Amino acid sequence: MADFPESISARKGPSGFGKFITCVVSTRPQCERFNIEFIPRQLILDQRMSQQYPQPSANFREPAALDWLHAISESNGILSAILAVIHPKLYDAGWKATEYLGNTPETGAKELLDGWASVFSGVSVISNRITTPHRDVNSRANWYDILVTLGPYENCDLKLPGLGISLEYGPGTVVGISGKVLEHAVPSFKGDRVCYAYFMRNNMHEWAKIAGKDWMETSYYK
Repeated sequence: MADFPESISARKGPSGFGKFITCVVSTRPQCERFNIEFIPRQLILDQRMSQQYPQPSANFREPAALDWLHAISESNGILSAILAVIHPKLYDAGWKATEYLGNTPETGAKELLDGWASVFSGVSVISNRITTPHRDVNSRANWYDILVTLGPYENCDLKLPGLGISLEYGPGTVVGISGKVLEHAVPSFKGDRVCYAYFMRNNMHEWAKIAGKDWMETSYYK
């Protein structure tokens, strides 16, 4: 995995419906964050939609951001392949949503999408930060997030309070998790750690009119 581009300035990303690619970098050493999100830009006021199509964030007009996307393209492809194994129908839905976005010229995002070698809606990159128990409210219950944890660290567990279990979460671990259903947390670790959290956004798929309602079942492999 590649480092995020240092030249990108710190700015607050939108919440709810917002620009479908955002970068967020906090300048605090123990809370550095870099987000890329593919989300339809639909700001609703008095039941009127102010913009029909997703639009790129101004952050990604900077060459450093595009270089970063290309630098992680191989990793993005590998993690998409993992999703194809553990949830093939979700992989198909993600591919269709990304393809639809790429075939919509009004988004003006062809160069960005050429560098986005993933079926996921986006990725959050979180550096040296503990995460309190939470669920991913913008996903769907039947979808998987992919979590990748990297770096020279130790003594780290992924906690799943609802199940009452704790998973060893050492460097190089990849986890597929239903983030909307399962509350999850990383309360502590020792060293330097970065987490790449890949996700799909419900409103992105709704905008593209991609169903993605299937649950993964063991019978798929029989």
